[in-house]
Parts: sequence; structure tokens; C-alpha cells
Amino acid sequence: MRLEQIKISDLQVNRANDRHGELENETAAISWLFNTRETHMKNLAKDIVDEGRIFEPPLVTPEKNIFLVFDGNRRVTCLKLLEKPERAPTVQLQDYFKSLRKKWKGSFPNTILCQVEENRDDIDSILYRRHTGTQNGVGQSNWDDRMKDNFVARSGKSAGFNLADEIEQRLKAAELLPKKKIPRSNLNRFLSSEAIRNRIGISGKNKEFSYTHRPEVVLETLREIAEDFANGRVVLGDIWDNTGKLSCGHLDLLAV
Repeated sequence: MRLEQIKISDLQVNRANDRHGELENETAAISWLFNTRETHMKNLAKDIVDEGRIFEPPLVTPEKNIFLVFDGNRRVTCLKLLEKPERAPTVQLQDYFKSLRKKWKGSFPNTILCQVEENRDDIDSILYRRHTGTQNGVGQSNWDDRMKDNFVARSGKSAGFNLADEIEQRLKAAELLPKKKIPRSNLNRFLSSEAIRNRIGISGKNKEFSYTHRPEVVLETLREIAEDFANGRVVLGDIWDNTGKLSCGHLDLLAV
């Protein structure tokens, strides 16, 4: 196994992906992904743009003058269409990817980090362990609901509601937004603690933002917190767990 930066244009979406079996070509494989899972594909593309990256290197193998994708076809497809929106299978999707591309922060990458395997048996062994269930401990062990809840409570990551985004919008409207970019993932992790939210005076109950204390006081507190995060006075290591979150005295939280 080796990790290698590979041009997006040199990656080929697998026309014989196990998701659908053998199709005519790469274009047909891309169309299949959108014909069967358009909402999922659009959500994945948006997440990639929001994060400015993908989190798992695609699994590929060299084949003639390209690299064939065996795991990560959805990620690679989204990157290909962000790079060249005209390759999307419909006009509506072309417009969607053109719009998303404009939201990419900074220069769009022409390469991505990939896991390169040359032995096809090794590739099948990896896919077997990733995608055929737990296999009595051999394969990936999925989280149950309690494990997922523990993760959300610790990390602040919850689908469909972004508390940091809600706060950023309100600070912007009140002209209190820091000049530097707020690291939203860190702010969400910090705010995942109910004790912190209560002390600040906000709530995210039922995935809706609300004030539990006087808005003008809460906004000033949020401005101070946002400044600390934006200027690097609070970093991920400070807030990895609830003990760390509650010991961040330099945040100067107000008992509003």
C-alpha cells in the first residue's frame, strides 16, 4: 500500500463498481449514481465544498495511463463534477455543480490523496472488510444508537442542524462577526455541551436556535467566544472533551 497524490483527471470512476455491476463506460457509471441516489450525491458534494476536502483517501489501482477507483467512487465523482460541472448528466445538475464550485474557498485542488493498491486480491480483501458487514469482528463494526449519541454529544456534529452556522448568521446581522474566519467544527464541538449552552444563554432544542436569556447580552458573549476561536486562543485540544470545555476559563463566559 502507498498513499499518493493523484490528479482528479487521472482517476476513473469504476464502470464495474459493485454497486451496479458492469456498465458501458465511466459516463454511464456517473449517471447511475445520480439516477439512483441524486439527493445523496448532491449532499455529499455540498459537504465536500463546505469542508474543502474529503476525509478518506479513495482506493485505486493503476491501469494503463489512469487510476481505476475501487472504493470512493461517489467522492471522486463529486470532485470530477466540481472540477468540470459540464460532465454532470443533466442541465440541472450542471447548474448545481457550477453553483457549488463558486462556493469553494481558495484554489480548487487538481489532485487528491489516494490509497494505491496494485494487487487486485488485496483490493478485494479491503473491500470485503469494509463493505460486507461485521463478519464476526473481521469487518467494520458499526455504531449502535447509543454510540452515535455519545459521538454527537462529544463532537457537536449533528446532521441537519449547524449551531455554529446559526450563531455566525446572528453575529453578522448584529455586525459583531470577527474579521477572521470562525472554525465552525471547533465551535460546534464546544457548544455540544449543554452546560456551556445553558451558561451562554442559547438552546438548540428540536434543531432550532433560540435565546434563553436577553439576546443583547447573549450576543456579546457569543462575540467574545467567536473572537477566541477565530484568533486561535481556543483550539481543538482545549475542547476535546467536556472537562476541557468547562475548564476554558480564558473564554470568560458570562453567567447571563
